[in-house]
Amino acid sequence: MKIDMSPQAISRRLAQAGALRKLCLSLARSSAGREIAVKHPDNKTVKRTSKALGL
Repeated sequence: MKIDMSPQAISRRLAQAGALRKLCLSLARSSAGREIAVKHPDNKTVKRTSKALGL
């Protein structure tokens, strides 16, 4: 399988990655995300996400 490296394809992938990042951060701000942060405060991924959210 060949990866499309045209400028339009790269722009589309960057836009999709940005949208996915925003979605993930909004889910982390949800009540379920806050519950996970309380349950697992020592987890590296939870710490990194909390820091990204400014919590």
